Amino acid sequence: MFRIREISVEEVELLPEGSLTREDMTEFQAWLERTLHGGHRIIALNFQGVSTVSSSAIGKILHFKRQCDEMGRRLVIRKCNPAMLQLLKMIRFDAMIQIEQ
Repeated sequence: MFRIREISVEEVELLPEGSLTREDMTEFQAWLERTLHGGHRIIALNFQGVSTVSSSAIGKILHFKRQCDEMGRRLVIRKCNPAMLQLLKMIRFDAMIQIEQ
């Protein structure tokens, strides 16, 4: 399940819940594209409700980051649980995408 919350005219937050697995990738991709074309300058992926992330989801997020950069948008990831934060740091996501607590 995915929700979108507008924080301000400049920022929108995408809130996925549960596991981001291969089975969810079509829907996840649609939500990312919808968010990207919404016109907000800052796009945040709020991982507070995410328990696991598949390699497919990692690939989608990296592709989405590239699209954000090309369109002058800024992508941030926020509110990761400690295990998720450790995983993202282990694969060096923090070197490519800003991670906020």
